[in-house]
Amino acid sequence: MESFIQARLVDWRKINVAVYTNTPYPSNFKIILYKEEEVIKKEVVKHFNLVGGILFFDLLLEEDFVLGINYRLIVGSKEPVIIDTSGVVDFPSFDEKYAYDGDDLGNVYHPSHTVFTVWAPLASMVLIKLINSKEEVSYRKMNREEKGIYRLEIAGDLLNYKYHYIVHNNGVIYEANDPYAKEVSLNSEYSLVVDVDQLLKIKNIVPKNVIKNYVEAVIYETHIRDINEDKFNDVVHKGKYLGFVEEGRKTPAGNPAGLDYIKYLGVSHVQIQPVLDFDSKDDIDTSFWYNWGYDPLSFFALEGSYSLHPDVPMARMFEFKEMVNKLHQSDLRVIIDVVYNHIHEYENSDLEKIVPHYYFRKSKHHKLSNLSGCGNDFASERKMARKIIIDSVKYLFKYYDIDGLRFDLMGLLDIETVKAAYIEAKKIKKDIMFYGEGWHMDNENQTLKRANKGNAPLLQEFAFFNDVYRDIIKGPSMAHNLGEKGYICGNTDYVYGVDYAFHASTLPLSYKPLFKSANQSVNFIECHDNNTLFDKLLVSNANEDERTLLDRVNLANGILLLSFGIPFVHMGQEIGLSKGGLNNTYKTRQVNNLDYRLVDERFDMVNRFRILNILRKKLAYTRLFTKEEMTDFFEISHRDNGLYVLLAKDKNVIANEKEFVIFINPTTKVISFELDDYYTVVEGAINQKEMSVKNGFLPGCNLLLLFLKK
Repeated sequence: MESFIQARLVDWRKINVAVYTNTPYPSNFKIILYKEEEVIKKEVVKHFNLVGGILFFDLLLEEDFVLGINYRLIVGSKEPVIIDTSGVVDFPSFDEKYAYDGDDLGNVYHPSHTVFTVWAPLASMVLIKLINSKEEVSYRKMNREEKGIYRLEIAGDLLNYKYHYIVHNNGVIYEANDPYAKEVSLNSEYSLVVDVDQLLKIKNIVPKNVIKNYVEAVIYETHIRDINEDKFNDVVHKGKYLGFVEEGRKTPAGNPAGLDYIKYLGVSHVQIQPVLDFDSKDDIDTSFWYNWGYDPLSFFALEGSYSLHPDVPMARMFEFKEMVNKLHQSDLRVIIDVVYNHIHEYENSDLEKIVPHYYFRKSKHHKLSNLSGCGNDFASERKMARKIIIDSVKYLFKYYDIDGLRFDLMGLLDIETVKAAYIEAKKIKKDIMFYGEGWHMDNENQTLKRANKGNAPLLQEFAFFNDVYRDIIKGPSMAHNLGEKGYICGNTDYVYGVDYAFHASTLPLSYKPLFKSANQSVNFIECHDNNTLFDKLLVSNANEDERTLLDRVNLANGILLLSFGIPFVHMGQEIGLSKGGLNNTYKTRQVNNLDYRLVDERFDMVNRFRILNILRKKLAYTRLFTKEEMTDFFEISHRDNGLYVLLAKDKNVIANEKEFVIFINPTTKVISFELDDYYTVVEGAINQKEMSVKNGFLPGCNLLLLFLKK
């Protein structure tokens, strides 16, 4: 290499120039700067620095550099070089100058024409690559407008046309999908022109159940494939949007399967793992791959592999809309798991290709931040990154009528963004739920207020996964600490911690309150991540037989459903489902499936869960959420023999009932107790025959709820 010249914009009016040559440097040299064809700077450079054989000098401009215009610099007799503008996105005033607030990004279809709009402020040129139904390709140049917008209206009916943007950035040409496209073609190859207004013509079905506060919800987490892909059920369209809502399906023993199984459990909300387009291997043949979906490609387009016809434009959109409606018809509300904290392979992402270095957060050392552990963290605090998240949220609520969002790694997102998203969603639908993983990630930017549980007082409309609840009740589930026992494992040292967990970490009982109200506490014992409860018990209580371990599973689920706060249940938790001891199963086929043979074998556990769930809805105290309401509701006693007792008096919790008591025994010993006459409604059925109890016995690893006899 004889020489190279690099010219980099470091401020709106300053260009840093670096020159290397293997020939002797002159004492001065001439430079010429062109703006398009106009010469805007022509001078002789006499002052420069020579460092390590490279010559540096600054070129000062008399007016702000304008993005989207071709600037060329000639140094001496060398060839012209393009000004590198890649660092401009980090200028403090960049968003002020170029952020766009219009609601027309993407493609807007009309039968007579379609308007394409993309935000590409760094680009000197953007073309549309358009492919019609005959696979004929044409290219159209887009027009640059203010704020870095490129727009083009193309006449004719372009419905179902495929397209890409061809973006010229810093002398490099990128071909990318439209980040705002509402659908993509087979295997996410191209963006598609679709008529989203067709979705609005489908009447929304409203669930009959009324949810006034978060604590009235019981959330069941599952996956489009996991709920019915097991071969021991007769769901026809397994692992598909419409297969998810097939009715009348059965297990080999004739018990309910698929949708009917979820309905039988009596939950109120179904949380579905990501359905927005992710990096799937093959939309048509799903037999050789599996993925949870936490490697997103789009914030708008739906995943094609869950569709019966992923190669048919808009098919997945209509199918998903029908799925939501059928769930609503079954009195189930729909929460979808959204991944806004990172993008799969950021360097190849459409956002990075269109606006390099903008959408991804940098550390204090100016390196890509990777607190998500996925290679990159989304810079939600930047205006256009915030905008795409908010626009995605608005789109999902408006066009698909979903009921809530679960934010993956919400603690990486900034507070302003998630609050704005909630406000916009609330304008579309009143009874929504927003919650997420509010973990404290290592905060490299101390000035950025993030949506973690430490900032729960600033996000009172949001709920947070309560890992303190999890660790007190069952102990941790990471691979390295499975042996640590929580309360239901028999560790009675946690008995005072149970007070705190049972009251949704909202009252100062042994620990400092985490939340302003129980509406903020998503109480969970297991979720899709890490080991299942049963797999943990196989390690922490390895000397116990299977029946005892399953009794502990029942006990954990009983405490969960009777606690203040929001119960969250992972699919299969109700029957002690195992993943074979595997920890991170995000791409492991079949191991995540609901085993319907086990459902049949342990249907008594299913019924116990169902009964407790029904009972929860009848108990008025479970709908309380303020600190004032929960304080001293129960008289609590911790017995020396390990028995934990919660006594409620004169609360009119059930019509004509004035007193009830909850006994919890996490030990393997049978514990005796004395009470006035009570009868139980838990062991067996809600309307079971009265059982008089004066000198009672509570078996090991068990929970008993008794009501005062009329």
